[in-house]
Amino acid sequence: MGTEERKYPTSELEVLERGSREVVEPNGLKLLLKPVPGDEREHVLDPRVYARAHAKLAAGPAPAGPVDVIAWRSAPNKETHVVRGSNVAKKTVVMNFGDRGIPLHIFTPESHESGSAALVFIHGGGFMVGNIGQYENCLRDIAERTGCVAIYPEYRLSPETMFPGGVEDCVKTLDWLVEHADELGVDATRVAVAGDSAGGSLTNAVVLDGSHADRIKLVAELYPLVDGGPVPEEWSYDLYEIVNDQRAEALSRVDRIRNANDDLPVMYTNSNAEKMLDPRVSALFAEDVSAFPRTVIISSEYDYLRYQDELFAKRLQDAGVDATAIRYRGCDHGFFEMYGVMPQAEDVCRVISEELAKI
Repeated sequence: MGTEERKYPTSELEVLERGSREVVEPNGLKLLLKPVPGDEREHVLDPRVYARAHAKLAAGPAPAGPVDVIAWRSAPNKETHVVRGSNVAKKTVVMNFGDRGIPLHIFTPESHESGSAALVFIHGGGFMVGNIGQYENCLRDIAERTGCVAIYPEYRLSPETMFPGGVEDCVKTLDWLVEHADELGVDATRVAVAGDSAGGSLTNAVVLDGSHADRIKLVAELYPLVDGGPVPEEWSYDLYEIVNDQRAEALSRVDRIRNANDDLPVMYTNSNAEKMLDPRVSALFAEDVSAFPRTVIISSEYDYLRYQDELFAKRLQDAGVDATAIRYRGCDHGFFEMYGVMPQAEDVCRVISEELAKI
């Protein structure tokens, strides 16, 4: 984790905040489009995304062979920097269930007042990887902006723990929060649950579990997995408009997640493809989503998951849920982890913070 400030001018944050444009997609989805700071062209990669994609293509394919998932968990995180949140205290406690202990990282800002709302953030990483180093700066930002307490559970990962073990840990995190609300100084009836990628899937699973329906007032999902099944017939590269000179780079970012999709059943459901359609994995297959609280779904323009994310947002809107869909143009999957490097990550913290202030 770095200690330097943001790697972009604050003017780019102003572009993201003020340059949003509302559109209605052909299927009726109400969608908020975020611009690419510094490039007014349509359908271009953010310059930082383009640079990374171009460098990876130039380096050639990665060596063939199995991936060491355990080693991957301790590999260096994406570049991230401290922008705000130095006055946010962090402590780590362990939820004990007899047979296991789940670490919880808790962030409490100096501005915290007793009775605040609480945020539970569930990390992504294909249900296999992910650690606090990737998200700490984001959570410090949100905690400082809002005065709320943020909680990050280190839920059990696959392949050691298959579905639904991670779901159980995330539901237990809310149980723990309720039991310790007075100690934390939070109002357990005002809880927000957020997550990115696989963490978005787990966020939906917590909502669909229903045991905390009266407490969860806000859901925020960043490029969530909502359909873990095979690539649908209606999906195609034609969904992605791209300027000609960036086509290879843009599609390489789409394929990065599309190709990983085939490995999920093996790693998460012990090769049971049918379980990947369980709504606790793939919320798009839930029979009823009308009980969802106010929900924000964030997608990336050049992400394989964009199609399913926006389809899910449309389903929520059709069910009468107060659902906001936001597409960050020029971005790829995982940009939130590059806080301090990608201005879009800081803008997401602002968006979540503003939504938290409403509960």
